[in-house]
Amino acid sequence: MQELRKYSVNDFWNKLMSAVAMAIVVSVTPSAIVGPLFQALANHGPFWATLNMVTNMAMYAVPVLCGALAAGQFGFSMIERTSVALATLIGSGAVAYSAKDGTYTLIGMGDLINIILITAIAISVIFIIRPYVGSWSIIWDPIIGACAIGGFGVWTYPYVHMVTTTVGAFLNQVTKLQPLPMCTILGLSFAVIIATPLSTVGLAYAFGIAGIAGGAASVGITACFFTVAYAVSKVNGKGLVVAMAFGSVKMMLANFLKHPQMLIPIAISGGIAGFIDSFVQMKNGAAYAGFGFPVGPINAFTYLSGSPLHNFLIVAGMYFILPIIVALLSYHLCKDVFHIVNEDDWYVNLNA
Repeated sequence: MQELRKYSVNDFWNKLMSAVAMAIVVSVTPSAIVGPLFQALANHGPFWATLNMVTNMAMYAVPVLCGALAAGQFGFSMIERTSVALATLIGSGAVAYSAKDGTYTLIGMGDLINIILITAIAISVIFIIRPYVGSWSIIWDPIIGACAIGGFGVWTYPYVHMVTTTVGAFLNQVTKLQPLPMCTILGLSFAVIIATPLSTVGLAYAFGIAGIAGGAASVGITACFFTVAYAVSKVNGKGLVVAMAFGSVKMMLANFLKHPQMLIPIAISGGIAGFIDSFVQMKNGAAYAGFGFPVGPINAFTYLSGSPLHNFLIVAGMYFILPIIVALLSYHLCKDVFHIVNEDDWYVNLNA
């Protein structure tokens, strides 16, 4: 307990959120960067189909990586790290059990909010019991991690997941509005949601955000990507900028938690992009609406009926040129005019 008290509340959550952010980035980067390429080639032979499968499989490792990396942030031993990872996987909601068939099914990366909650509890419990278990940690840590903390996560999952369903119900109501307010609100909402622990992919798919609504969501998300990419380019390396442009914005979770005002330029970008999209009316399927660049434009291209060149120019304008313009506008408006955000707020310490 004394070891846990060494960390202030801010230090504890900053370390935890940094680990969660890194776990998400590591897991989703393969599918975000090379996933669209392998998906396009998947029908051209088993070799490409296998590459497409393993690329997408990486994102299902989020719960385990969150637990292991978070425990590593606090200098845990190997048995302690794996016990935390065990608790996080079990309590994440990523694995569903069927009593009828006696089977376990991997259904996704789980609920990220519940993952964060269970990881925090597991780390705290390990700190508390460490003086009492001693050399028995090889036995007690996995048991407590799996049965007690993981079991608690299974119990909390339905209640914590209500946050996601509530947000989804709101977004579903927005789709009933006229195109202009609908696209503006969805663009703004999805731009902000992608920067939180909530899953835009899960929300869009579960609540059927498709068609014009799906296009607005995808364009808004892309605006978020480019806004964050431009902002981090001021204080970080080029590799991180590319990662942000391709969708790794959840890596900034610790920054957003510490400086929530950083979400304001993101919201402005998404809202403007959605507003403009209400006139262009890009479309996306529900399975793709939660993605931004580069998955979103590929799916949007299939809905256009003009010549290939015409369609390419429209997609490039909405998913590349427009996001860059709104990113520059919103960032400098919030930084230089209203002084809401600071340049250093966007720094990411990759060695933390």
